[in-house]
Amino acid sequence: MNTMTLSEAKPLLFAHFANKTTPLQRRIIEEWLRDEANQEQFYAWLVEWENQLPIYQPDTEAPLQRFTAHMTNRPNANTEEFIAETELPVRSLWGRFRLMAAASILVLLTLAGWVNRSRILYQSYRTAYGETQTIHLPDGSTVTLNAHSTLRLPRFGFGDRSREVQLAGEAFFSVHHRADNQKFIVRTANGFDVIVHGTEFNVSTYAHRANVMLSRGQVQVDYLVGATRKQLMLEPGDLVSLNQPSAPKLTRHVQPQVYSAWKEHRFVFNDMTLLEFGQLLTDTYGLRVEIPDDLTRRTLVGSFQADSADELLQIVSELLNLNVVRQTNSILLSEREPTERN
Repeated sequence: MNTMTLSEAKPLLFAHFANKTTPLQRRIIEEWLRDEANQEQFYAWLVEWENQLPIYQPDTEAPLQRFTAHMTNRPNANTEEFIAETELPVRSLWGRFRLMAAASILVLLTLAGWVNRSRILYQSYRTAYGETQTIHLPDGSTVTLNAHSTLRLPRFGFGDRSREVQLAGEAFFSVHHRADNQKFIVRTANGFDVIVHGTEFNVSTYAHRANVMLSRGQVQVDYLVGATRKQLMLEPGDLVSLNQPSAPKLTRHVQPQVYSAWKEHRFVFNDMTLLEFGQLLTDTYGLRVEIPDDLTRRTLVGSFQADSADELLQIVSELLNLNVVRQTNSILLSEREPTERN
């Protein structure tokens, strides 16, 4: 039954969200959802259906808690039994919508395993090595993701209850200011969070390049020192390095465009060592770079446009008179022999 086309699936799914499908139609949907490629489309249509119902505010947490307990105690029970056992009020339109959303969510949870429930509640955007992507959030904010980065945010209620996102990698944020001064929070796994109202800033969580650069507005960086959470307020032109999150290093009056140049595939080198350049290639293009010890401290200066790793390597090799040997994803940099320079 996985041969159902998208044009056939959409009206059927919308009917299912509205609790208007028969047991046979629900079985067809379950079979269709066994194909992982269809699951993201399911999420998108669920959000589209929700947006057509402005009075609907999904109460997903309570059904998920009940489902978790149900699956723990009766792992072989089916979804329909659970829905029948769940005492959700249906006296009002709101109650019926909550039941419909819970039923739709639980069907997919049963198929994918309840441990994957976060895929339903959260939308993730990912970029590959060498790729950038601009994302327009429901609250009017814009996020540009750098290479090999992930942004995660709630599918439901973003901008209503809260504005929290999770970032791994690097991104430039242009945050829409709310009349109610609702905070926008960027969570990271690097031991620091960024709290803003309306501003433009860059956040990097790469292993060797964790920092926050404020271009416009004002942000607060929260970080841990032992068990104590501390705050650092940034002003435009401030850069705080967080490679050691408990000991942030603040630099004033940096040039913001240097730290967001990657959005235009431009690389700005300000006395960057060759060792740091190798790490940049790893973060941006997923390359493993080998550099002899006697070359690691050589530095790069300048601003260069490059749309690929090969273009960037060609520029740097000419600047520093280097040989570049590439084998798939491995790069060996070495100094050219004197005869090669002439």
